[in-house]
Amino acid sequence: MSSALALLRRRPQFRALWTAVALSYIGSGAATTALTLYVQETRGTGAAVAAFLIAANAPRLLGPLAGGIADRLDLRTLMVGCDLGQAALFAALATLPPFGVLIGLAAVACVLQTAYGPARTAAIPMLVDDDELISANALLGVATNLYVAAGPLVGGLLFATVGAPAALLVDAATFVGSALLTRTLPSIPPPEVDEPEGLLSATAAGARFVWADPVLRAVAISMCLLVAFVAVDNVALVFLTRETLGGSAAAYGVIEVCFGLGMLTGSFWVLHWAGGRWRPTRLLLLACGLSTLGSAGGGIAPSLPALGAAEAVTGSGNGIDVIATETIIQQRVPRGMIGRVYGFTSSAISLGLGIAMALGGFLVDATSPRATFLIAAAGGLLVTVAVAPTMLRARAIPRST
Repeated sequence: MSSALALLRRRPQFRALWTAVALSYIGSGAATTALTLYVQETRGTGAAVAAFLIAANAPRLLGPLAGGIADRLDLRTLMVGCDLGQAALFAALATLPPFGVLIGLAAVACVLQTAYGPARTAAIPMLVDDDELISANALLGVATNLYVAAGPLVGGLLFATVGAPAALLVDAATFVGSALLTRTLPSIPPPEVDEPEGLLSATAAGARFVWADPVLRAVAISMCLLVAFVAVDNVALVFLTRETLGGSAAAYGVIEVCFGLGMLTGSFWVLHWAGGRWRPTRLLLLACGLSTLGSAGGGIAPSLPALGAAEAVTGSGNGIDVIATETIIQQRVPRGMIGRVYGFTSSAISLGLGIAMALGGFLVDATSPRATFLIAAAGGLLVTVAVAPTMLRARAIPRST
């Protein structure tokens, strides 16, 4: 913690971005939890919850295009614009419009989130030194993990006491605060190029770069497949908590907080111990194993506390995965292509998430929440075994320029 606090103290611009991300992610976690509970309560089916979650995540498939935009625009301007746009959208969602409009607004908000991600990742190497990169990513992981470490508790409590609109208005306010903090960063223009490519050509170049690098290719494919299996619990969890184990709406929020606390634990572990000892490729392999183990634990959990412990294990894998993936990209990819490569990789993950949402809704309705968790664990194990040789053989390389 002392080294993490020291980094925040000596890098005020990174500190501003870190605070902006933490603030907006707490609000987004509260909003997502409140909306999930609202849909589950008013619609009552796994298919409806899955439809909402698909709409809230499907636009991430546009990541390569969003990354191409980030590689050619000022990063500060892009991040501020995304924050203000999301503030307006979540204020509109607070009116609880009809279901079709609700999922449409959630999808548009996801478009802005998709553009924000590559811009944020590309900005980090501009705000810290090379030897601070993995610590900075771990700290940023702590901030993004507040989405599930604090946001669901806030969202569950607000939903149980004053309803979904309050949680959504809180989220809108946090995006305004994030925009004001990001506005204090210096301008981060794109690198100069002799002959600018068209957006589609530049996007294709990013895809070719990923495919040509065996480690980046393995990361994109394995993360897509892993998420396609283990993320089915995004649908199954609310049913396992509320119907199988008899928990309340607040209990569902607490269970999601356990996942977030696991993410925080994974991030702090990297900060305190693993950052200087583990290669990011090996951290990624560890993350796959932990996520698989947590899914298996959720499938056999006999009580809410046991389910919370299993979600914490899954969360620790997710937290380590985020740090490992972003560090691999920042080390292996030139500055002018980070946005596109990040966008391509995040879209591969989002494709897996979309598959998981559809599969999760089907499995919950056709089998049971417990069976859904166990199927997720079996698939995660297969992916972990398949990607292990590439991750273990990968050599360490210096950060690309």
